[in-house]
Amino acid sequence: MAQKTEIPQRCPPLGLVRWRDLGRYLFRLLWPGMHYPLADQANSLSCQPLFIISSGRAGTTLLRSMLVASSQVAIPPEAHVFRLAIRRFQSLQGLGWKDLSRLVVALFESHHLFHLWETNLAPVYQQVEELPEKERSLARIIDEIFSRYIQERFPEALLWGDQSPINTLYLAWIYRTFPQGKYIHLLRDGRDVVSSMLGTKRTTLERATNRWIITVEQSLQLQQQIETSQFLEVRYEDLVTYPAETLQKICHLLGITYNEQMLEYWKQPTTLEHKHFDFHRNLDQPVFTSSIGKWKQRLTLEQQRYVLSKTSNLLERLQYPL
Repeated sequence: MAQKTEIPQRCPPLGLVRWRDLGRYLFRLLWPGMHYPLADQANSLSCQPLFIISSGRAGTTLLRSMLVASSQVAIPPEAHVFRLAIRRFQSLQGLGWKDLSRLVVALFESHHLFHLWETNLAPVYQQVEELPEKERSLARIIDEIFSRYIQERFPEALLWGDQSPINTLYLAWIYRTFPQGKYIHLLRDGRDVVSSMLGTKRTTLERATNRWIITVEQSLQLQQQIETSQFLEVRYEDLVTYPAETLQKICHLLGITYNEQMLEYWKQPTTLEHKHFDFHRNLDQPVFTSSIGKWKQRLTLEQQRYVLSKTSNLLERLQYPL
């Protein structure tokens, strides 16, 4: 078991949140006795949730589709809300519990992709408002939201999870909110990640390269700070080349049972992102390996030289062939 290192209280230890909300400090100064914690203090969560962390374009949506096909894990389509919910929860505690808890629920419900959840959060407002004092935390609010998702979409699920790659940039705060959660780092060759990001036409070569470097370093640092029973590194290349064996390792971490239905994710109605986004179009077919090494065709020689100049040390450390 890896030696567990306490994350410093001066957050964020992973260094990506560059400023602290002034309102948070004013609140603590004026109302020091009123502070609702991020993490659950009463052991009241429904499960130890799963967070799939990655750079993006590393197969998180594929892994989500595989896991939810088992019916044992409930992971909704990407919800880019966690970082905003944490900031608002920290800085607006002067609102009081009723308005603060309702605000967090509303952040999820108002997200432009929330319609893909196909879940009604109306009952959650009252549930979180009426939580006992000792059970009031941001983690518990989020747990109630995802528990509602389980109830409506995956009634047999044993745990819930999130697959939003953006969370990796705010990993310090996610971990502080869910220190008992399970974390799967989905790692992919940075050259393939960059070439795939460029294929979506939503970024630049420099930004895509930097994004991969930062998220990998963040994930590796978390790995050194967390119990081995909570963290698993999974390589995209292994997931698509040896899907059954890789999924069995993941199931062992999560405490669920592997079944072959997970390999037939593309037949399941729970696999839906390809119906809404063209860059997920490959989800409508069985797993394949032809995307491995695609950077050699997708990147020009000049682009290859740039990416390698920035990533060679990290690629070599991760034992990717240069």
